[in-house]
Amino acid sequence: MGRPYFSVLTPVYEPPIDALRAAIASVLKQTYGDWELVLVDDCSPSPKIRKVLRAAAADPRITVIERASNGGIVAASNDAIAAATGEFLVLLDNADLLHPEALEKVAAALAVDPLVDYVYTDEDKIGVDGQHYDEFRKPAWSPERLRGQMYTSHLSVLRASLVREVGGFHPGFDGSQDHDLVLRVTGRARQIAHVPDVLYHWRVAPGPAAG
Repeated sequence: MGRPYFSVLTPVYEPPIDALRAAIASVLKQTYGDWELVLVDDCSPSPKIRKVLRAAAADPRITVIERASNGGIVAASNDAIAAATGEFLVLLDNADLLHPEALEKVAAALAVDPLVDYVYTDEDKIGVDGQHYDEFRKPAWSPERLRGQMYTSHLSVLRASLVREVGGFHPGFDGSQDHDLVLRVTGRARQIAHVPDVLYHWRVAPGPAAG
């Protein structure tokens, strides 16, 4: 198996500007180079969002899609899937951060077993003060646990062909769309790998589910 090519998918809707810039920068800082970033703006009201995204698109590895109407996170995420060209899809929320070695370590796990269709990693949170906390060292793969808790959550990396085979994100699951998709993907996955390193930083702000 050659080096996997990753499509980082980020639906965007009115995040804090600094957090959006930091999320994009965390992809640019990856130590692993075979990636693209697909940013889908779900008709954010603020022109500042579009300005940041259009500036980012100057990098040929970054694709920006601007939706004409707000369709919600499922619609925006499916637009990202449609535009992705990578072998694996990497889910990154518009205010969160990837560890610089995230893609490198996921690629290493995929190199061990070419049958792996889903990879998940450990994670932590970033508070409003910028401090990291609530480190989540996840257990080994457990389909029973996943049925009741979306414990794999971040970082989730899924084989693109399998995501398309199961129909991508399903309408009506906004807010739990990742859990629904991962349940369907892992139901057909040949192998699942856990990378026991904190490779995703989930930003907590008033309002979002992380809070």
